Amino acid sequence: NGEFLFAEERNDDLVQTVDLTDSEISKIELIVGDAEINIIGQSEKSYIEFINFRENYYALSATNRVLSFDEIPDIMSMLKFWENGFSFKGMRYILNFNNEPQEERPKVINIYLDSQREIKIFDITADNCTLNITSMTTPTDYNIIAANALINGQKFRTTSTFNVNVGDKTKPGEKLVLNLDTALLTNMNIHAVDLQMKTTQFRCSGSANIVCDTGFVDISSMRKISDLYLNVTSSSVFGSVQHIYREEPSIFSRDAAMIALASLCTERQSS
Repeated sequence: NGEFLFAEERNDDLVQTVDLTDSEISKIELIVGDAEINIIGQSEKSYIEFINFRENYYALSATNRVLSFDEIPDIMSMLKFWENGFSFKGMRYILNFNNEPQEERPKVINIYLDSQREIKIFDITADNCTLNITSMTTPTDYNIIAANALINGQKFRTTSTFNVNVGDKTKPGEKLVLNLDTALLTNMNIHAVDLQMKTTQFRCSGSANIVCDTGFVDISSMRKISDLYLNVTSSSVFGSVQHIYREEPSIFSRDAAMIALASLCTERQSS
């Protein structure tokens, strides 16, 4: 279920490593405040690095094929965590209340996965995060909840679902910047107040449901726009969203031709 290694200092960073080589982990859950998260497929080996998270203030577990990381922001939250029946079984958890906080350094989670490692579900919850997904081609569910997020997907494919701020009692993110470069998705659901979305070499074989109030949606598709099940709506009568749709030749198709730019701008205002 993942081998937890001791934290080490590396170029002034504190790095906690989890080796996934012989694990049966199929789901990764991350709960963080402000962090950069990198998910990198086609790597030489599978492991996770948690960088610059104070050992006093997180819970890390690997049970029932689920690896969970939960950042605990302060002492009061930690005490509440205990009151809710938290168990230390199977945990590496170091408590040292006398530790003086060091200079705040950027918090980063690097998830390296080899070509044989298939994670079925990523559940990511954050206040503010940058999420980079690179060379991931497994049939994985991505469920992301973040108040403010920058998400970059490059050479990114899934036959499952890509969700951002979707679900019961889930509020739309305040701001989402979404860049997808060479992305093949089956289903996508996006909900944000302000959305800046740009794609190149994009394909969605199922449905793409996008709900936002302001911003723009710039789609460069490898399919005919008319073949995309694309639904872009405003959740408010005050919403103003710019739509730009382009069709472009697929890098996977020899017989594809560039079709002229088509743009559509819509604006809905209150009377």
